[in-house]
Amino acid sequence: MQKKEWIPVGAALLLLAFGAVYDYQITDTLYQTLPMTGMIFERFLLLPVQMMTVLAMAMLFRVKKNAFYLLIGYAASYYMLQDALHYWVSLQNSGVQLLLLAGSGGLIAVVQLVIQRIPYNWIQKHLSFFVFYTFVLLSAVLITTILKLAWGRIRYRDMQDAAQFCVWYKPCGSIGSNSFPSGHTTAFTTLMCWLQWKKNPYEKPSVWRYLLIGTAILFMPLTRMIMGAHFLSDTAMGFLITYGCYLYYRQFFRKRGYL
Repeated sequence: MQKKEWIPVGAALLLLAFGAVYDYQITDTLYQTLPMTGMIFERFLLLPVQMMTVLAMAMLFRVKKNAFYLLIGYAASYYMLQDALHYWVSLQNSGVQLLLLAGSGGLIAVVQLVIQRIPYNWIQKHLSFFVFYTFVLLSAVLITTILKLAWGRIRYRDMQDAAQFCVWYKPCGSIGSNSFPSGHTTAFTTLMCWLQWKKNPYEKPSVWRYLLIGTAILFMPLTRMIMGAHFLSDTAMGFLITYGCYLYYRQFFRKRGYL
């Protein structure tokens, strides 16, 4: 790990320390300042990130001819559609569940048809990148989900009064509360995986790619606080989790010549 790669870690740790003191005040100030922007990031912009797993499974099925990958792709499709729709409809409705099951099958079928039309050489060349992305995404989301269940921190928008606020550095134990860490930030930070997208093994990402990806990643934590879904420390920890997974799997894949 190069020295400059410690900079994001240091920045996130500083934000955690800052959040330990000013978490409530920051979210209280930002809440609903740009509601439309916050809603777009909350409800729509995770879809392309989640779609990466579906694409990876479809590619693996074409290369390996193993139906197990289609099953994983179907499960990923179901999760993605459920995550997108839960803001609009009740997932407890049996009719909605049937639509989700059917829609997931339709989605994986369409993705598979698209993958079948992509040149096989292109898939072989880039498959390892999509698998790398999927490993980072699923590992980071799993860690975040476990912490959410263990910590039980209440979201700002669910609070009835300021007395319900709980600092990030100790488990709060509120059943059903899952503010810490931020799942949206965890998932969206996987955009940094695109720094490893290469036309050839010697290509280095441009400054513009760093700026574009970095700016996009920064907007997600900001909008999560705008929506009252998270505090600063929630987003900082979400970033740290994904960044750690990114560095680990990048090293793992590079050692084996896959990146």
